[in-house]
Amino acid sequence: MDCRHIKATTVAATMRLAHAAGIVTFVTGGTGGVHRGGELSLDISTDLIELSRTPVIVVSAGVKSILDIKRTLEVLETFGVPTAAWKSEDFPAFFSPLSGVKAPATFNDAMDVACAWAAGRDLGMSNGMLVAVPNYDPAGSNVEAAIQEAMKEASSAGIEGRDVTPFILRTVAEKTGGDSLRSNISLVKKNAMVGAEIATAISRVSSHSFNVSTKTISSLELPRSGVAKSRVVCIGGSVMDTVAKPDIDGKLIIGTSNPGKIHRSDGGVGRNVAEVLGRLGSKPIFYTAVGNDEIGRGILRRLGQECGVISNEKTVNVVDDVGTAEYYALNDHSSALIGAIADMDVLSHIPIPSDSDLEGVDFLVLDANLPVERIVEASRRGVQAGCKVCFEPTSVPKSKTLVQFDFLRFVTYAFPNEDELLAMADVFSDDDIISDEESGVEYKNLEVIKRAASVLLSKMMSGGQIVVTLGKRGVLLAMSSDSGEAPVYTHFPAKCIEEVSSSNGPGDTLCGAFIHSLLAGSDSAAAVQFGMEAALLSRSHECSAISPYLSSLSLDKNVRHMK
Repeated sequence: MDCRHIKATTVAATMRLAHAAGIVTFVTGGTGGVHRGGELSLDISTDLIELSRTPVIVVSAGVKSILDIKRTLEVLETFGVPTAAWKSEDFPAFFSPLSGVKAPATFNDAMDVACAWAAGRDLGMSNGMLVAVPNYDPAGSNVEAAIQEAMKEASSAGIEGRDVTPFILRTVAEKTGGDSLRSNISLVKKNAMVGAEIATAISRVSSHSFNVSTKTISSLELPRSGVAKSRVVCIGGSVMDTVAKPDIDGKLIIGTSNPGKIHRSDGGVGRNVAEVLGRLGSKPIFYTAVGNDEIGRGILRRLGQECGVISNEKTVNVVDDVGTAEYYALNDHSSALIGAIADMDVLSHIPIPSDSDLEGVDFLVLDANLPVERIVEASRRGVQAGCKVCFEPTSVPKSKTLVQFDFLRFVTYAFPNEDELLAMADVFSDDDIISDEESGVEYKNLEVIKRAASVLLSKMMSGGQIVVTLGKRGVLLAMSSDSGEAPVYTHFPAKCIEEVSSSNGPGDTLCGAFIHSLLAGSDSAAAVQFGMEAALLSRSHECSAISPYLSSLSLDKNVRHMK
C-alpha cells in the first residue's frame, strides 16, 4: 500500500477487518448495491457478497438512489442476508428516508436486532445483517432532487459503468452547495447512535447463559416449554408507569396544556423484584398477566432479554379483552403527586404455580396485586412445597386487606415500608409521631414501629423476619426468636440522605437483592446491607425503577457471615 496517500476501505473490506478483530457491529454511511442496468452489466457491489458470508451487522443509511434499490434487496434476499429498516416500513435511500420500496422487515429497537442476530448464531448461520437507518436531515430532500437531475445528465452524456457514480457525486456536490456534506455528517451521526445501541444490546444478550431464542419472549406467542426449574419464583404485577410533570421553573396551570416532560418505564412490584433478581444473576421464574398488546410484549421481552427472567405460556396469562396494566401520574414541578389513574384490571388474571411447579423452589415471592384468594392459595402451596414465602405488600390498602384473611401464617419474610407495617399491625396513633426540632420533619416513633413488627411476627411462620424500609432513616430488621423470647431488632442507618427520586424502585430493589443474597448463603444482616447497596443504585437512576447497573454489584465473601 502506498503510505503517501490517505486510503479508505470499502464496506466489504471493513466487514472482513471487523470480523477478524472480533467486532460484531460496524457503522458506515451507505452500502453498495446493484447498479441501474445491473441485470445486463452485472455491475453488483462486493458489499452484497460479503454480507452473505461474513457475520457482521452493518448499520447504514440504506442504498443510494443512484443504485437499483429494488434489485439490491432482491439480491440480498437471494444471498440469505437478513435486511431491515430501522423503525420504518420504507427502505431508506441514503439521503432520503423514503425510496418507495417496502423494507423486507422492520426493527423497532436494538434488542430486536440483538435477538435476531443471536438466533442466527444459534442456528449456525455465518451471514451478516443489514440495518438501514432513515436519514431525516432536511438537507436530504435537496440532495435527492439533485441526484435525480445528475442521473439524467449522466444518461444524456452517455456516461456508463464505473464512471457514473463519480460523475453523480461531483455534480451533486456542485448543485447543492454543501448540502450533501451536511446531510452526510448528519446521517453518519445518526447511524453511529443506532449502532451503539445495537452493540450494547448484543453485549447484554451475549452476557446471559440462557438461550435467547427459547427462554425469552420476543412476541406474545410465548415459548411452549414447561416451567424451567429455578430456586426462586416471583408472582406479581407487570405495569407500564407513565409520569408527567411540568418544566422545573413552570407552575402547573389546570385546564390547559403545560410544557413539561413525560416519562414511561416498566413497573409493577412483582416485575421489579423479578428484574432485580434477574440482573443479579438469580434467573427467577416470573408469573404475571398482560394484555395482548405491544405494551405487554415490550415488558416481557425486556425482562427476558435484558434481565434473564424466565417466563413462558404457563407462567404468563395473556388476556385478549383487557389491556396491560398502566399507571398514569401527574406530578407538580417538584415531583409531588397531584393525581393518578391506575388501570389494573388485568392483574386479576395472574396465574399461580401448581404444587409440582414449586418443587425444589427455595423462595416464593408475591406482591399484593393478585386477588386475595389467589395470594393465599399460592402461599399455601409454597409452604406445602417447602418454600419460604416472601411478601411485598405493594400498598397500604392492599396490605391491610390481606391481614384480615390470616395470610401471614404462611409468610417467612415480609418487606413493608413503615406505613404498610403500621397499617397491617393497626397499632399506630397520632401520639406516635415525633418531630425533628432542627428540620421540622415529622417521623413515626421507632419504638412503635418495633411494636408493630412484633405484632406481625407473632402471626407469621416460625423464624419469620420483617425488613422495614424507613426512608431516610434506613432499614429496620426484625427477627423472631426461636426460643419464644422478644424479637431481635437491628437498625441499619441510611447510607445516603439525598431526596429519593423513586418510591417503589429502591424498596423493590432491597427486596430482590436481599433474597439474592440469602440464595448466595448470606445471613440476614449481610443480606440487608447488600440490599441497601443495591437500593442506592436504583434510587440514583432516574430513567427506570430498577437500575440496569445492578449486575456490577458483587457479594463480598467477607461480609456474608455464612451460617
